[in-house]
Amino acid sequence: MMTSTTGIPGSGKQDRVKLAIQSEPPFPPKQPLLLIVLQNLPLTSIIRDVCAQWSVENPERHAFKYADPPPNAPAPKFGYITEDNRHKLRDGDILKLALAPSVAAEELFRKISAKTSDDKLQSVKELYSLSKDYVFALEFIKLEGIQCLSTAVEGSQLANEVEKEQLAHILGAFLELMEHGIVSWDALTENFVKKLINFIDKSLDHPEYFHPLVISRSLAILESIVLNSSKFYQTVAKEMSVSTPIPFLSSPAVEVKYNTLAFINAMISKANNREEVMHELSLNRFSRSLLDAVLNHFHGDVPQEIAHELYVFQCHVLNMVESRMKMRFVTGDPKMEEDARLLPTRAFPDEYSGSKHGAPISEQHWKQLGFMKGDPQDDFNESPPGILALDCMVYFAKSKHDTFTRLLFSYTDSQCPFALTCIALTKVLCQIFRIGEQPSEIGYEFIPVLVWSEEPFKEVFSIGIQLLFKTWREMRASVLDLEKVLAVVMKQITTVLQGGGSSLTSFDIFKQRLFDLSYKKITSSEESSQLLDESVLKSKPVQELCVKIKPQLLELVKEERLRHLIEGSGFPKSSRRRDQFFYCRLAPNQKVFHFGDTTTVNQVPPIEALDKKIQVSEMRLEVGANCPHSSTIKRGQVPNIFSIFYEGDEHLDFIAPNLTVFNIWVDGLSILTGKRMPSKASEDDLETLLNMDLKLRLLDIENVTIPSVPPSIPKEPADYDFYYKLDN
Repeated sequence: MMTSTTGIPGSGKQDRVKLAIQSEPPFPPKQPLLLIVLQNLPLTSIIRDVCAQWSVENPERHAFKYADPPPNAPAPKFGYITEDNRHKLRDGDILKLALAPSVAAEELFRKISAKTSDDKLQSVKELYSLSKDYVFALEFIKLEGIQCLSTAVEGSQLANEVEKEQLAHILGAFLELMEHGIVSWDALTENFVKKLINFIDKSLDHPEYFHPLVISRSLAILESIVLNSSKFYQTVAKEMSVSTPIPFLSSPAVEVKYNTLAFINAMISKANNREEVMHELSLNRFSRSLLDAVLNHFHGDVPQEIAHELYVFQCHVLNMVESRMKMRFVTGDPKMEEDARLLPTRAFPDEYSGSKHGAPISEQHWKQLGFMKGDPQDDFNESPPGILALDCMVYFAKSKHDTFTRLLFSYTDSQCPFALTCIALTKVLCQIFRIGEQPSEIGYEFIPVLVWSEEPFKEVFSIGIQLLFKTWREMRASVLDLEKVLAVVMKQITTVLQGGGSSLTSFDIFKQRLFDLSYKKITSSEESSQLLDESVLKSKPVQELCVKIKPQLLELVKEERLRHLIEGSGFPKSSRRRDQFFYCRLAPNQKVFHFGDTTTVNQVPPIEALDKKIQVSEMRLEVGANCPHSSTIKRGQVPNIFSIFYEGDEHLDFIAPNLTVFNIWVDGLSILTGKRMPSKASEDDLETLLNMDLKLRLLDIENVTIPSVPPSIPKEPADYDFYYKLDN
């Protein structure tokens, strides 16, 4: 079908945009129009012109919005076109003439609030779709739309499939409306909250009432209430146990699994006593459910949104040792003293088997265990690792008794002090697992064996101490070499954890890979990056050489940062939903940033597919608390966030997936805006390049002593008679 073309005259090419306009029900189908729209012409005038061509009355009751995308279209554009966002229109965009947001809101409010309506199901479906748009949401909320939906939810009985489907869309619309942040989560009613819990209880007791969308969206709303409502969190905690939704993990619906995990994580994060919450989950075999219904269900290919929740739960599990990490040994505490006594009684059972409870431990035995003094309490006064080190030692002595005694009495040329190394290893593990830090909003990496294990930290310690003794022997170390041994062990553990991913499904696999990564393999990969001796670096000639070559190396660091920006990165959008992403990359000429929506954070679209642009010359960088989206980050989080401002108040908000990406982008953006690179990583990279460059330049004088000051230049001779030329 040929389309008619309507031209709206304009003078400048930059001021025009070519659009296609379609009609939307309840209007009868109309012949699509091609318009050349003048951007500084009011939208009302353009709408009036389209209505006139299609003989549509009351143009003031109409508006433009993006047309529905074709099936499986990546990153579709969505929502109403307003004077505030019309500058985002691009050539080739397809719009449709629809009822204005206020008019559509009034009509849907009337249909949904009516006691009977033949097309109620269609109305709630349309409401769910429109509620994602902020402009419509504002109009619907003004009509007390939240109260209307709350009333509909409270009156629902899950009587039949039609009512379940209606309720699913009402809950979806409610969640979308609340996500805009227009209404406080404290503005709900207690009856509404209890009704959501009733849907969950009813579905568990009577499977015929179960509907995946009803359950998943009820859990999503309850999760938001737990995280955002100080008023109704207690209602949820009182009426619903953290373990209640565990059976829903067996549902084949991904959305149900995801929202079940998200709700459980929210309850853990807000609990006053996390130990009790984790104990309840343990009693209800939550770890087994994770293994069977989630990890095994997806066969290692876990969807990204579920991977995030598994990562968060892993952080919660590991952080259960935080309080012990911060606690020091208290003299007179019966439990701590009993734990400390357990070590020598396990190590020397023949010596203490017949002694009375509380009999003094020999000072010699404390020292044989590797404690620095006769009284071990002083060894647990540093935090970290605090009393957590004693917990790990006791766990190891109880659960791996044979290995415990073998390590303790395995004599080498230089005996490895057991207690001293255990305390040091515990501190290293606290660093590796970032004990005490909150989960990242955008973390996705998890280790299966750490997720479903009851005591993952102590299990890793039990393997780590065996690895440490093995590495100690391989390095032929002494007590003075403890820091070097710990550095190698830390490298071994982090290498296996980072490279293992979903394949680390048991501690046996973890141990095998650690033991395969020997000291020799670690050192062979590190040899090329060894730094110069400290004394050589501080010598005056080398320092003068550093000053000369630093500017050139600094340019290399800048080029590396800009190269990463040209390759681009994917980022999640700054909203609660974790299924919305965009990709941003710098043009090769370094004058324009291109960005656009993507379906996953790892999708790498070609630069031609990124339809939005930011001129580098017009942008401004903000970092951290100065960013507009800093208020959306949960309290206690330390996110890596930054924003680019452009075209006045327009801004593109970034949440970096890790500190490395954050440093690269902030450094690169700072370079483009004429500022110095602010990150510590840029200094480290420059220092590494400098050391490597110096080492290469100084290879020819290896084993030659470089004087701290240059040699003095002798005085000129009285004459140069000693110089002569041979005659031909």
